[in-house]
Amino acid sequence: MVMICLLSAKNAPGVTTTTVALAEIWPRPVLVAECDPRYGDILAGYQQGAGDLTKGLLGLAAIHQRADITQQVYNFVQPLSPGSEARLLAGVQVPAQAAGVAALWEPLSHLLPSLIVKRRPVDVLVDCGSLHSPYAPLPLIRNADLVLVLTGDHLEHIRAAHDAVQNLTVQLMAARPYADPRWRLAAVVRPPSSQRHNSRKAIQHTLEIDTIAEVRHDERVGAELLGRRHLPGGYLRSAYMRDVRVLQASIDQQLSRPAPAARTGHLSLPAGYGEAAHVG
Repeated sequence: MVMICLLSAKNAPGVTTTTVALAEIWPRPVLVAECDPRYGDILAGYQQGAGDLTKGLLGLAAIHQRADITQQVYNFVQPLSPGSEARLLAGVQVPAQAAGVAALWEPLSHLLPSLIVKRRPVDVLVDCGSLHSPYAPLPLIRNADLVLVLTGDHLEHIRAAHDAVQNLTVQLMAARPYADPRWRLAAVVRPPSSQRHNSRKAIQHTLEIDTIAEVRHDERVGAELLGRRHLPGGYLRSAYMRDVRVLQASIDQQLSRPAPAARTGHLSLPAGYGEAAHVG
C-alpha cells in the first residue's frame, strides 16, 4: 500500500481530473482522498451531485473534535462512482470549510498510508490541489511515498513548478532528514495543446527531478471527464486514457526503485522554512 500525493504549483492544471482518471484504471484497491483545501469537485462534477454529502472530510472532522478517528476513516468513504470499486473520501465543498478540516491532515498522514479494508491493503491517491493554497495538506505531502508535481509546458508553469520543487524538497527533507528528498518527487507534464512550448526532456532538466509521463490534452475526454456529461463512447481507449495508463505504470516503476543510500549527517534547513511559509 502506498500514498501518492498529486499537486500543482500554479492553477492546479488538471490535478483532480488526473487523480480521478488514475483511480478509474488503478490495478489495485484504491482510495481517492480529496484534500484540496479550496474546494472539492468530485461530488458535484464526477458524481453529478449523486454522492453522499454527509460522508467525507467534514463528517470526519466533526468526529475528530471529540474522539479518535483511527477506526473511523472508512465509515466516511463512499464509492467513487456508481458500481466503481474505487473509493472516495470527499473534500470540502467551499474554501471556507478548509480551516475546519485542516486538523485532519496530521492524523490522516499516518492513517491513510496504512489503510487496510477487509484484510486488503489500499493504495491512496491524494488530490492536494495547489501547493500554495491556504491550509494546504502539508503533513500528507511530507509522509507520501511519492509526490507528483503536475505542470504545464509554458515557461510560467515551469518556473512555478521549479519553485515548488525547491519548497517540497525542504518539506520532505524535514520529514526524513537522512534520505534524498528528490527520490520521492516526480513531475508530470500536462501540455494544454498539441503544440509543445517546452519538451519533456527540457522540463526535466530544469526541475532536476524525474519527469515520468506526459498526459496530453484530449478535447474529447480530458475536459469532460470530471463532469461525466458528454464522455464519448470508448473513452477508456482514448489517447488521454492511454497516457494515464502510461502514467500509472510509471508511478509503479518509480515506487519500485531501490531506496537511495542514507545520508551520513543531518541536512540543515534554511531559516524561515516551515509550514507557515507555504500555507498563506
